[in-house]
Amino acid sequence: MIRLNFICEFKSDIVLHSSSNTEGKVDRFNYIAGSNFLGMVARAYSSFGKDAFELFHSGVVRFGDGHIVLNGQKTFHAPFSWFAPKGYSLGEAIEKDKLYNNHFLTPKEYEKFISNEEQLKQQRGSFLTNGGKVAKIDSVYRQKSAYDKKSRRSKESAMFGYYALKKGTKWAFEVELYNPKYRDKIIELLESSNRLGKSRSAEYGRVKITFVDEKEERLSQIFTPIKIKEKYYIFLYAYSRLALTDRYGVNSYQPTLESLGLEGKKIDWSKSQIRTSRYTPFVSVRHNRDPERLTIDKGSVIAVEVEKDFDVATYSQKVEKGLGLYLSEGHGKVIVNPNFLTEKEPKFEETKRLETKEVSKNYGEINSWLQNQQDEKTRAYKILKAVKKFIKDNAKDIKNKKSQWGQIRSRCSMAQNSEEIYKALFDETEVNGHKKGFLLHGRAKEKWSRDLIDTLKMQYQEVEDYHAFIKLLSIYAPKKDDKKEEVKDV
Repeated sequence: MIRLNFICEFKSDIVLHSSSNTEGKVDRFNYIAGSNFLGMVARAYSSFGKDAFELFHSGVVRFGDGHIVLNGQKTFHAPFSWFAPKGYSLGEAIEKDKLYNNHFLTPKEYEKFISNEEQLKQQRGSFLTNGGKVAKIDSVYRQKSAYDKKSRRSKESAMFGYYALKKGTKWAFEVELYNPKYRDKIIELLESSNRLGKSRSAEYGRVKITFVDEKEERLSQIFTPIKIKEKYYIFLYAYSRLALTDRYGVNSYQPTLESLGLEGKKIDWSKSQIRTSRYTPFVSVRHNRDPERLTIDKGSVIAVEVEKDFDVATYSQKVEKGLGLYLSEGHGKVIVNPNFLTEKEPKFEETKRLETKEVSKNYGEINSWLQNQQDEKTRAYKILKAVKKFIKDNAKDIKNKKSQWGQIRSRCSMAQNSEEIYKALFDETEVNGHKKGFLLHGRAKEKWSRDLIDTLKMQYQEVEDYHAFIKLLSIYAPKKDDKKEEVKDV
């Protein structure tokens, strides 16, 4: 097998949704699904002729997921078997030795945590390096509105938003080939691809892909069964999503011994930690959707009881080609007994001592932190300036809405994010003949003109954080018969 390593650098913000839905709550990815890279190569599908089926559908070529790069190192998804006391982030738990593998904990140990007033919580969604350094994956949210060409203004009831991964980040992915004749063509097609994700015709989607090398980097493994209370286990870590099948070959959420290639063994569900999801991929070439897929999420851990002399190395080599369906898109990659699952407290590989070049890199990180602080101040200034402009331009319309601003302030205080703010004020959903949004029903609807509501929505587009914008606006809005509370020039 040949393993080609690539780096994908974001040249703009990138929108990556976990489904092809265009309405409702759409979950977003914190990694790049391998199907994106397969799609880049598949644009030249016809040029491969008879080889196209083998390349794109047989699993002979596998396009892996892209994981964020931290300090030049690849990262992997934190396993769901990791638990830490509530209130600790993953990084804090690792630093303070408060991270535990759930499959080693006994009921008595759980009682001890409770007596110490500690509640263990499953760790989810984080990516980290082999050395235990947790990567921060930043995203930005932008509210947008469709444009009405006839009225030359924002289109009514057509607001939408994008969560996007920030530009400047780098993501590592692999392409595994069992037939070397495709190597050069794949490298050429990937390096010439420069668009990724949704809304590519707008300001999103620009990337640069670079071929790095063919080195193989593996997570460290233990090739002997792990003993827990006179029983022996192997732990299967889902490095990617798994689309397993039941005994009839039908895609299923529930792993079976047959689908894992472990007939005659026993899955210990009490020591397993599995999360699932489903999605329906859209194929742009056919302008149609594929059948819905049921997958086990990456980071899931399946514990299987085996014999003391079970050959872990042979089984690990057996599953190296992948388990289940959709292998070409990077599904099905599992790692048997990775180091971080084989002890009660996960252990990480020791990092090298800093040398001169690495020290200078740290100074670069300090400068980056200072720049982030400056950017935060600039953003706050921009929001406050937008608030002042809105009040100045619309003072006559909003100054006599004292009770409404009090209600808006109350809803802002309860909201946790921008989505909750938007729903609280502008939700068009009807319940018992009335729209749920506060400004769209009751007395507020009578006092708030449609023009003012549309103006308020459009103002969101000028700031990156309209959650902060609406909160400041509710605080500084002119009160009835109150000339003292005004926003000073900024």
